[in-house]
Amino acid sequence: MTERNDLDFHWPAIDPLEPYTTPERLARIDDVLRHRIVSIATVFEDVFDPHNIAAGLRTSEGYGLHDIHVIHNQFGMRSKSTVAKSADQWLDVHQHGSTLEGARALKEQGFSIWVSDLQATETLTSMPMDPKIAIVVGNAKTGISEEMRALADRRYILPMYGMVQSFNLSVALAISLEQLVPRRRADLHGWGDMPIARMWQLRKTWLEFGQRHAEALRHALEQEAP
Repeated sequence: MTERNDLDFHWPAIDPLEPYTTPERLARIDDVLRHRIVSIATVFEDVFDPHNIAAGLRTSEGYGLHDIHVIHNQFGMRSKSTVAKSADQWLDVHQHGSTLEGARALKEQGFSIWVSDLQATETLTSMPMDPKIAIVVGNAKTGISEEMRALADRRYILPMYGMVQSFNLSVALAISLEQLVPRRRADLHGWGDMPIARMWQLRKTWLEFGQRHAEALRHALEQEAP
């Protein structure tokens, strides 16, 4: 895992939009980016309820994750829900047309696919951390598909002690991330692991949010620069 030393950290240049951004907003953007985690991703397989996927997006963003993968074998990406609280604009959402396509894309990027399974014997706290982890949640009606279960690299159980044998998918995701993200942050000494080059590109985009005619303003300022 790459360590990031706070004292050594610096941006490659000064963005021309910085003077047009309040110091408080600039500090917030920089702090969020420096804590962004890309070695854990969330995957939604055939989640058709827009409120569920919106809640999952908000949870993922709140934990500092950045990459979301949406697999829609049967159900396409639905309209936005207010539950997301605009979390989707701060995330990169990658869409896949089938479970196999999504799983292949993730594995090509080096991710291990993790799924919850009532028949599993290991819990998240007992499993070793893989370098890159993709946590999959399925829809509320049928859960994760058998195809995804077969493609998974690791299976874990979320212990339950009531009569109901399943959590709401956004709750299951939150429980999973609560057990995984702090372990990853501990390995990173509290920081994130997004490469600086990617952080810099995102920072440029985020600085444009809320700016009137941001693209034209940036272009004009870049032309004026010596």
